Amino acid sequence: MLVSTLSNAQFDDKTAARIATALTWLAETDMAALEPGRHDVAGDEIFANVMAITSCPASEKNFEAHHSYIDIHYVIEGEELLGTAPVGECPALQEFNEADDFCLYGDPADPARVTWTLLRAGELCMTPPADAHKPACCVGDPAPLRKACVKVLVG
Repeated sequence: MLVSTLSNAQFDDKTAARIATALTWLAETDMAALEPGRHDVAGDEIFANVMAITSCPASEKNFEAHHSYIDIHYVIEGEELLGTAPVGECPALQEFNEADDFCLYGDPADPARVTWTLLRAGELCMTPPADAHKPACCVGDPAPLRKACVKVLVG
């Protein structure tokens, strides 16, 4: 979520153009008709992972973060509670996997550093590399969730 430092919120022209392309794709695509799986928008520069999952309590999930991609979390059906925190304040639970651009993180020492956002169908949240994020959390009981995570290459 773009709650960040000014230096971490700066996007170069290529990244800004890719974000615009991703948002246009979301607006112009019949998201309900997409099957789960990967959907290329612009090859490895912009692609969407569509998921049909069950949300779960936040206490059962870890934060995750990426170095090379901004995630645009878009809810197709259901609702998603998404937590974000500065990645530098979250302890790494594993070595960063460069090949998969992925690492799991624990909760920050200060729980007040976590921002929670409730997303409903048609709503989105962007998490740049400076943000660790805890997606697909439930508000009450676990429930079905269909979402797209659009991956936008930075730089």
